[in-house]
Amino acid sequence: MRPILSSNELRKISKAVMKGLSTFDASIDLGLSKTKVKLGKDGFYLEGKLVKLPKIREKDNSCYVLIGKELQKAQFLSEETGFLYKLEPTSYRPILKVSGTSMHKKPFLDRLHKDQLKGRILDSGTGLGYSAILAAKSAKQVITVEIDQNVIEMAKLNPYSQDLFSKKNIKLVLGDIVEEILKFKDEEFNFIVFDAGTAKASGHFFSLDNYKQAYRVLKTGGRLYHYLPRPQITKGRDFAAEVIKRIEKAGFSRIERNIEDSYVIADK
Repeated sequence: MRPILSSNELRKISKAVMKGLSTFDASIDLGLSKTKVKLGKDGFYLEGKLVKLPKIREKDNSCYVLIGKELQKAQFLSEETGFLYKLEPTSYRPILKVSGTSMHKKPFLDRLHKDQLKGRILDSGTGLGYSAILAAKSAKQVITVEIDQNVIEMAKLNPYSQDLFSKKNIKLVLGDIVEEILKFKDEEFNFIVFDAGTAKASGHFFSLDNYKQAYRVLKTGGRLYHYLPRPQITKGRDFAAEVIKRIEKAGFSRIERNIEDSYVIADK
C-alpha cells in the first residue's frame, strides 16, 4: 500500500531536517512501524526518491498519502454524495470523518471486543472496517456491508484496515443493507452489528422494516449491537429513543442503552 504519514509525523521530520540531521526514524504507516529514512534539504528519501515536505499548519490534523513524489491530504469531496471524506489521525488508530462526523467510536468497539462475538456475523456500515476486523478475530465468518464506495476507497489507504481486504473470513459487500439483508435466510446470523452514522445520510437504515429484517435473519438467542448517533440530533429530539421504539416493535427484547457511549444492545 502507499506510504501514509500523519501531519504530526511530518512536523517531526521537518524539525529533524531543520536541525541538519541526516536520518530519521519515521512511521510511514501511521504508527504501525518505524522506518529509517534519509533526510535531504527539502524532505526525505523513500526508495531512493526525494519526497518533498508539504507546508503544514501547526493545528493541522490530517493524514498525508504519497501519490507519485507528492504527499497529498487523504481527503476528498465527492461530487456524487456532496460529502467531504477525511482520514484523520488519532493517538490510537485513524478515524474516518464524513463532512465532520466521526464514523468510528472506540467505546462501541471496546464492547464488541469484550463480548467476543462468535459464529456468523452480519456487520453493516463497514467504514474503515474496524468492527468487521475485530469480530473476525473470534467469529467464523463476517459479512460486512458498506453502501458508500468512497468509504471503501478511504479504507484502502488506511494501514489499519488492510485485514478487511485480506482476511479469508471477512466478506465485503458493496451495497445497501436495506436491500442486501433481504437476500439472507431466516436465522442465518448469530450476531448483527449496525453502525450507519448519521440519520440524514443513511436512507432507510433506521426504518422499522429494516429492523424487522434484522430480527428475521438473527438466530433465536442472538444479539444486535447498534451504534446510534448522539441523543440530541436536534434540540429537544432524542433520536436514539425513537430508534429503540422501532427495535422493540420489530420484536427485540432486553434492550440495553448506553447513553454516554451512544450504543444499544438488544436480544432476540
